[in-house]
Amino acid sequence: MHALAAAIRLTAQLNLLRTTATSVEVTARAVTGDDPAHHVVDPAGILGLDALNAVELDTALAATRLFAPGPWLLAVPRAGAPGLLRGPAALNSAAIEAGAAVVAEQGRCAFVPQSVGNAVQWRIHDAAPPAPAPGPYEAERALSEAVLAAARVLDEIGGAGGERPASPAGLLPAAYPARSRRAADRAAGLLVAAEAGLDGASAAWSSHAVEVRSRELRALRDAAAEALCAAVAWPGDRTG
Repeated sequence: MHALAAAIRLTAQLNLLRTTATSVEVTARAVTGDDPAHHVVDPAGILGLDALNAVELDTALAATRLFAPGPWLLAVPRAGAPGLLRGPAALNSAAIEAGAAVVAEQGRCAFVPQSVGNAVQWRIHDAAPPAPAPGPYEAERALSEAVLAAARVLDEIGGAGGERPASPAGLLPAAYPARSRRAADRAAGLLVAAEAGLDGASAAWSSHAVEVRSRELRALRDAAAEALCAAVAWPGDRTG
């Protein structure tokens, strides 16, 4: 969750950086949060940064104002389902391994996080224009339906056991609408719970029960990821 939470913060703060009077220094501190440090590597020079050495996050944020001044989107891809990402392959592969990416709506640039202890190193990738973020209302409704479907099926097979991990809270800044903040926290909590469930099958269950349980949890995870991406998209940028 560490890299994903960092990607959520970066997406939100990049959108605030271009829509409010905040500075890159304040934005960098908000993205870093309680982490000891965030640095950026740009080996291909996509943002015009030092191609050989990591730079401070605020330096990279300043570069985005010129190179990618438009909206930023969160992507939460998985193997076989790249989500909003539309390539190139190097970006998709890195983002799937990391579990998240922050991509400019116009394309050309994406940030992919890598946790280094409690710190984060961001790697800049070339990016094709991503698919549009899901609509928030449709995504929230789909997530609610996935929760009900999973609860019903898991109860029938007795596969709802296990301790639920702590739910994330306060993922989005106060400048986002309250509905978006609530939706992001809910979606992230369900995403974490679904992934924990997929990692925790019981040896006491039959192979059929394990298969059914995994299918429902994957559907829940995918719906939660969609809802999270929708919640993190800046409301003023939505066209649908």
